[in-house]
Amino acid sequence: MSVGQTNPLRQQMINMMYLVLTALLAMNVSAEILKAFHTVNVGMSKSIELIDAKQGQTMDQFAKLMQSSPGAVKDFAEKARQVNDICDKLYDEVEVFRKQIIDETGGMEMKNGEEHMKNDKDLEVVPRLFINEGNGDKLEKRINGTREDLIKIVKGVKEIDMDHILPSITLKVDKPLSGKTWAVESFYMVPSIAGVTLLTKIQQDIRTTQANINDALLASIGKEDFKFDKLIPVISVTTGKSAVAVGEKYEADILLAAYDSKQQPRIFLGGKELEVKDGKATFVGSTASQMSFDQQGEIVVVNKSTGTETKYPFRLAYDVFNAPAIISPTKMNVIYTNLDNPISISVPGFRPTDISATINGGATLTPVAGKPGDYIAKLPDSKNRPREVEIGVSVKLPGGGSKFVGKQMFRIKKVPNPNPYFGSKQSGEVSPGEARIVNFISVRLEDFPFDLTYRVTKFTFIFQPARGQAQAINGTGPNLTQQMKALLANPAKDDKIIIVEVFAEAPGIPNKQLPGAIVLTVK
Repeated sequence: MSVGQTNPLRQQMINMMYLVLTALLAMNVSAEILKAFHTVNVGMSKSIELIDAKQGQTMDQFAKLMQSSPGAVKDFAEKARQVNDICDKLYDEVEVFRKQIIDETGGMEMKNGEEHMKNDKDLEVVPRLFINEGNGDKLEKRINGTREDLIKIVKGVKEIDMDHILPSITLKVDKPLSGKTWAVESFYMVPSIAGVTLLTKIQQDIRTTQANINDALLASIGKEDFKFDKLIPVISVTTGKSAVAVGEKYEADILLAAYDSKQQPRIFLGGKELEVKDGKATFVGSTASQMSFDQQGEIVVVNKSTGTETKYPFRLAYDVFNAPAIISPTKMNVIYTNLDNPISISVPGFRPTDISATINGGATLTPVAGKPGDYIAKLPDSKNRPREVEIGVSVKLPGGGSKFVGKQMFRIKKVPNPNPYFGSKQSGEVSPGEARIVNFISVRLEDFPFDLTYRVTKFTFIFQPARGQAQAINGTGPNLTQQMKALLANPAKDDKIIIVEVFAEAPGIPNKQLPGAIVLTVK
């Protein structure tokens, strides 16, 4: 054979060897690994849903602030819109690739009540799409370009500290360690489920980056004058990840956005006070073994004039994993009346469909459709409600019959009353500027394990000027009426704002009057 020519028989032999190698690799991808990728993909998809919900709240807050202070908010809201447009475009492009992999490997099918890829171990589609057809290099350029565009937007905001925000921009392409291209290192001989999971991870980075930047933009509004009625606790994951591998370092900065540099806030996590320096506390989490970490915390700010404490709750959660991150559900030992209490039941060695559970004390235990092993426990609130209930578990035996395998006691608690707020305050002093921008009465149930949203149905507003006769106005719903806002348009020193007879309701919780009142003095 002369130099520069190809022997057809030799080339056919090479092609045949490649096919055999591919088949062997496909056979050697264990079911456990494929299942782990599926579990991680589902977990990250749920995380994206949570981030999207939080992002919706952030944009709602932009809209509310635009109504009250459009001049101060307009530029920040416009930059948030630009961030959304840029991130949504890349997210949709990645979604096209995800669907293409799924479609070209046979689509989806139902297994044990859950959607799975039909051919999750296919080794041909992902390398062809992202290496042979060059889409991996194109995606790398799009990710890097999007990151540069987002950084350019952030650099245009003088209120944002670039050294602090850069680690929160998690969307990036890491430099390959093997000396190969990112596309080859990421997609060569990758099974289809792993390719889909990698793309889902990129989508999660897009949404995380989008949320972090928009949170920073929202926190920058009024940062100089500290006049806005709501402050937002921020957790900055300095490692750039919400999930880390065993042995890796997990580090997060916890701080109050727009904090006052003239005083240090107090920061608590899981009941323990953290050391605060330059307005922030650094938390270093354990990563010695696979686990899920999820704790409540709060940032406490003291009014320098009155000594009144204001608390801002937050939640810190991360996962440590051997394979990619897997999110596990938390256990409960309390059932709250009138609420849908999620209960997860499993017995090692038995399928969820072979498990049956009962509950006493007048409570009900209903299986969740399409989710074997998941139940909803519910108990109406009444004067004769029990102090605790018992859930008993039995299993079907392979040879017939059933066996009782255990029980668990659950304490019964009534949902506590929430607290009404006028802006960010319940009592004490309020500045004229803060009094003017408040548009509604809110109700908060703090440090409660359920995401229970209350809505004010009615209240009585009393304005007692320092000189003059008090005026009482009834309000329907949470919003202040135009007459109320007119009284607050130019409040004078020592005028009093009193909110009484506040009624509120929540899903499962009937409309009722809340105890106590809001009493504020203009200073």
